[in-house]
Parts: sequence; structure tokens; C-alpha cells
Amino acid sequence: MKEKPTIAIIIPGGIGTGRNNIGVPVLERIVKLLSADFNLTVFQLYKINEGYVANDFDLIETYSTNRMLKNLTFFFVFWKMYRLRRFSVVHGFWAHPSGFLAVLVGKLFRIKSIVSVLGGDAIALPEIKYGQLQGILSRKLIFWTLREANEVVLLTKYLENNLNAYGFLRKGIKIIPWGIDTNLFHYRQKQMDNVIEFLHIGNLYPVKDQETLLRAFKIISESIPAHLTIVGEGICEDSLKVLMVQMNLLQSVTLRGQLPYEQLPSLYHKSDILLHTSLSEGQCEVVTEAMSCGVLVCGTKVGLMYDLPTCCVAVPIRDYEGLAMHVVELLNDSSRINEIRSNALEWSKAHSINWTVKEIKKMYQEI
Repeated sequence: MKEKPTIAIIIPGGIGTGRNNIGVPVLERIVKLLSADFNLTVFQLYKINEGYVANDFDLIETYSTNRMLKNLTFFFVFWKMYRLRRFSVVHGFWAHPSGFLAVLVGKLFRIKSIVSVLGGDAIALPEIKYGQLQGILSRKLIFWTLREANEVVLLTKYLENNLNAYGFLRKGIKIIPWGIDTNLFHYRQKQMDNVIEFLHIGNLYPVKDQETLLRAFKIISESIPAHLTIVGEGICEDSLKVLMVQMNLLQSVTLRGQLPYEQLPSLYHKSDILLHTSLSEGQCEVVTEAMSCGVLVCGTKVGLMYDLPTCCVAVPIRDYEGLAMHVVELLNDSSRINEIRSNALEWSKAHSINWTVKEIKKMYQEI
């Protein structure tokens, strides 16, 4: 039997992390699927939860609270593993720090380096202190990483436009969105009831801009019978509860906290519209999940909602009045509802997680 090619993957975190090891579910699923064709060693810069075991690939923690020690530990461990496995490709997820490290070891050991840009590494929002392009030094470091990598992969055209706006240009960038498991998040036709069920899934952090979410929903709920379920947790939870009281939304908005990944499909199937109002997104997996399940997507022009205008309703960031108006108009136009659902389903089927893995495999094999 032919031996599998050996691949090194570097991630900051996302596998065996977070409550109930939820990590970044799609990232973990992609790595597991890739392991069928490659001998994978995943170097994780964050601490792995006690008791978590990766069965399909090797997961190595190089965590330290001291940044210098963390980097030295990574290089030492990578060198030891390279001597054993002779990696043919090193793939860093997120430009910094993982992508930067991937480029460095790629140059040092003369192996192909791939860097995936996934969101916060391609934006600067100084008003909320978000994004790695805020500082001049971090911006230069990221741009150097993306220039020197053998391959650069982005989730969306939205991210490429962001990078271009900050002065970074490079030919040959690949756009590979992260698809989801369409068997888990499967399409279900649902007739809308008298009360329209809205859904929002996301961390309660400033970049997700749930204030715009609530302001848009307030206007919508004054026009039609509606209920909003918010799934997530984070530092903005208390301020959102205060805003809900001020806007008299306690009876029409339910906060669910964080839910296990496996429970999300049933939640999508009970919902009519995903309302997502982020200030920035790399892609936004919940948009992909909603489209695959037949849920209408309405929100701000970021991530996939920027890239796929025929698959959703999207407005400029913070435009809660415009968003509310477009949602109400949409609900009175059944032919447009059907058109958007059809376009979204077609895209999500064509760009499933298996498609994503196939595209990544092509890069690993092009040596």
C-alpha cells in the first residue's frame, strides 16, 4: 500500500478547545476528512482540553503563557517531528501567528507553505479594537507572510477586497469557502407560521454587533408578529439584556446561551430567517448552515453575505432601518423567497465540506 503524504498543519486553537471540546467544529471536521488521504500532524498553539483525544490525526500542543517560550517550543517540536516525518507541506490556518510560523518553517526546511486567511487577520476595526491589521507592525508581518507563502487561501472575495483596501495585492490567491456537512445540515421545506421565527447564532462580542440586530428586530416586530432566538455567549450579554429591557423586547427575544453543535440543525429547521448583523466576517459558517437548511439569510454585507447577493438579503453594516425594511418587504414576496432559497441551496450543495476538502487536497498534491 502506498504511504500517505505527510502534512503539517498549524492552528492557534480550535481542536479540543472550548466548552465540551466544541472548538471550531468545521475546522476539526475538515482535518478529519483530510486525514483519510494524508498523514496529518496538527501543531496547536493553544492548550488542549484535558481528556481530549484526536483519533484520526496527531495533535501536538505547543502552548505556553510566555510568547517567546511558546515559539521556541513550537520550533523545537516541529524540528523533531520533521526529522521523523519529512513533511511535504506545512499549512497555517490564520495568517498570524500560524501562517507566519508556517512560512518560517517552510523556508527553513524547504517545504511548501500554505496560509489560510480566515477573518480577523484581514480587517481593522479600531473603534472596537478588533482585527490584526490595526497596528502597523502586525499589518507588515501579515503582509510579509502572505507575500512569502507559496499559496494563499481566503474564505471569501470579501476578505480579498479588505486586503486590497489596505494595500495588499497578490496574484493567484485562491478563494475556498468552508462548506458544511449537508447531511447534518440538510434542507427542509417549511411553511411560515403566523409568528415568524428569527434566529441569530454568534458569540456575543462587539464585532457581531448584536445592538444592530436588536434594533432591526424591534422595527420588524412592530410590523409583523415575530420572535427572535439568540444563541451564543460572550462579554456583551449583560449590555444586550439591558437593551432588551429598554426596547421592551423581553417577551419576543429569547437568549439560549451556547448550544452543542449537534443541536443546531433542529434549531435551523424551526426557524424562518437567520438575522446576522456583524461588522465583519471571514465567511460566517452559520450563514452556510442556514442556507443548507432552507433558512432565509438576512444581514449585513460581510463574508458570504457580501459574496452571494442572490442567496440572501444584505445591507451595509449598522443599517438596521434598511435591514428591517428589506426583511418586511421580502416576507411579502413569496416568489423572491423561493428564488433566494433555491439559489442558497444550490450554492451550499455545490460547496459542501467534501468540496472544500477536495480543493485543499489539490493544493497539497501540487508540489
